[in-house]
Amino acid sequence: MTKFHDSSISKIQRIAGYALSFMFSAMIFISGVSKVVGVEEMVENMHKITNWGDKVLFVGVLELVLLVVYWIPKSMKMGFYLLQSFVGGIIVAEVVTGQVPFAGIAVATFLYAGTILRHPSLLK
Repeated sequence: MTKFHDSSISKIQRIAGYALSFMFSAMIFISGVSKVVGVEEMVENMHKITNWGDKVLFVGVLELVLLVVYWIPKSMKMGFYLLQSFVGGIIVAEVVTGQVPFAGIAVATFLYAGTILRHPSLLK
């Protein structure tokens, strides 16, 4: 049976992995919901990225769907790899708009570190 974490990890590793994964998930969830709802600042930011203002709803729904796929134990690996690609796009978008990609790098770090702490078998 697939689980949210490997059974061979320590309690501290499991807690740290879940903490980082939940922080990542909260960031993506808030971002996705604000895009679906149509928060004006989010629409403006998306419009800076090569006029993507009309695709805000699609990107928001995509974020939420990928997050659900990530938290379903049987599809966690696929969700992890898809979210890695998505977060890479966040970093590229920040660079293209002239921002320093601190937020994107933080999100990527939380995703990768949290998942690897919970599933060290992904490194093999």
